[in-house]
Amino acid sequence: MTPASRHPGAEAAPELRPTPPPEKARRRTLATWLIRLAKAAVSFALLYLLVKTIQRDALATALERADGAMILLAVLLVPVNLGLQGIRWWILVRSELPEMPFGRTFASFLGGLSMGLITPGRVGEVGRVFLLEAPSRLRLAGLHVLDKTYFAGALALLGPALLFWMPGFSTALPAGLRTEVGIIVSLLPLIYFVFALSPTPLKSLLLAIQLAIGAKGRTLELLRAYDGIRPIHCLRLTMVTAVQFIVILTQFWLLSLAFQPVAWWMAAHTYAAALFVKTALPVSLGNLGVGEWAAVSFYERYGIANTTGFSASLMLFGMNVLLPGIFGLWVLFRMRPQALLRRLGLAREDSA
Repeated sequence: MTPASRHPGAEAAPELRPTPPPEKARRRTLATWLIRLAKAAVSFALLYLLVKTIQRDALATALERADGAMILLAVLLVPVNLGLQGIRWWILVRSELPEMPFGRTFASFLGGLSMGLITPGRVGEVGRVFLLEAPSRLRLAGLHVLDKTYFAGALALLGPALLFWMPGFSTALPAGLRTEVGIIVSLLPLIYFVFALSPTPLKSLLLAIQLAIGAKGRTLELLRAYDGIRPIHCLRLTMVTAVQFIVILTQFWLLSLAFQPVAWWMAAHTYAAALFVKTALPVSLGNLGVGEWAAVSFYERYGIANTTGFSASLMLFGMNVLLPGIFGLWVLFRMRPQALLRRLGLAREDSA
């Protein structure tokens, strides 16, 4: 089967590029692992510094006195969070594969989570497209990008306003700039809703990109992954993303309540700003350490104990990232390793 027949609509390349020499491939693999090790080192260094900053006795005492009922409620919301993410991915996949069942789509999502845990910036999550049978995994990869953009885009455009309204941030700016900066960061979220609620602006932007770069073949197929997106899809994706944010922020609030009384809006503001920081600074493995540092720093501005921010953030990372990643391993083990490797090999051939 030729690459063109595997991906309908893609133009066949006139010739395959030569396979990179083994030594070059080994150097690339070594560089990838060095990046992973460096990010792991950053994660452990940040966590170590936080633990050193926080008094160990205070941390131990806080954990001993933690309210188990609040922690259990946060754990019970984990399936809700995962289900919402699975639904968003299913909505996008069905725009390309209308008959795809939810169970198979959700399994691919969990498998992608496991792959993302061991890759810089969790880019390995795109591996979910190899766990689905599709005429064009390139188009699925484009839909995966859109899936991640709905959540990350909301953080990117809401984040500056979250930081601006954090106690002490706006007052640190020169008096002459506060009003202008406040207006700008307050308008940024409107950009998100313009692109999130209607496919027209996004498709117009992609068309402009196609014309600018003269896209063809596989690049054109990737950019056209959104052709099947309709306004109803955009509305559902936006609603699912909004509910997911509420669930995550509520989890952090419940975990904070396990250690001390905290208002919901205060916990929500703190953790939403922390999510923005760790998304903007992907310098650690799985963003571990960065989020905890940000949660501690922002909570201190509200007079909340650093043990509360550290414990709640670390627990939430374990619940929403590590635990689902472990479940995702089951999906990967169910798939024969030879089959997965064959799919990855075909993908490398197509990208050559």
